[in-house]
Amino acid sequence: MAPTAVVPSELTLDAADGPISAAQLQRRLTVAVARHHQLVWRTLRRCGVPERDADDAAQQVFLALSQRLAEVPAGKEAAYLVAIVVRVAANVRRKLERSPEVLSGEVELALTGATPEVLLDQKQLREELDRGLLRLSLEQRAVFVLFELEGFSLPEIAEALQIPLGTATSRLRRARVHFEAWVTGRNVDMGDET
Repeated sequence: MAPTAVVPSELTLDAADGPISAAQLQRRLTVAVARHHQLVWRTLRRCGVPERDADDAAQQVFLALSQRLAEVPAGKEAAYLVAIVVRVAANVRRKLERSPEVLSGEVELALTGATPEVLLDQKQLREELDRGLLRLSLEQRAVFVLFELEGFSLPEIAEALQIPLGTATSRLRRARVHFEAWVTGRNVDMGDET
C-alpha cells in the first residue's frame, strides 16, 4: 500500500534567479519528496515494479533527483521524476527477470478500517490492473499510466519522457487499443460477469 505523505504548508518551492545554495536545494528536495512520493510510488507499481521493491525503487528515484536537482527548473520536478521512474522501473524489471523470486503472498498493511473482504477485493482489482498493464510494452505503459491514471497531459508526458508529442499520442492510442482488447477478452472469459 502506498505510504502517505503530508506536505507542510510552510514549504514552498524557491524560484531561483541565480545560483542555488545547498540549503535551497535541500529545501526543494524535501518539498519534492513530500509532494511527489505517492506519484512516484504508484507509477513505479504501475510500471511493473513489485510492491516489495517499490520503496527501494522510489528511494533510487529521489536519489537520482537529488543528484541533478540544480539542473531541474523549479516547478518541473514531477515531470523529471516521471522520466526517472520509467528508467528505474525498467531496471528493476530487468533485474527481476534475471533472478526471479517467488514470494508466497505479500503482506498488506491496512490502516483504513476496511473489512478483510473489502481489502481482498481491492487487492485483487489492483493485481488484475497490474496484469493488464503488464501486457503493454514499457513505452506504451508509461504513457498510458501517466495519462489515464495519473492525469498528466500529453505535452507534459512528451516533455518528461523526452519524446515527440506525436510519439506520445501514438503510444497512448496503441496502449488504449491493447488495454481495451485485454479488458474485452477478460470480460468474455468471465462470461460478462464484470
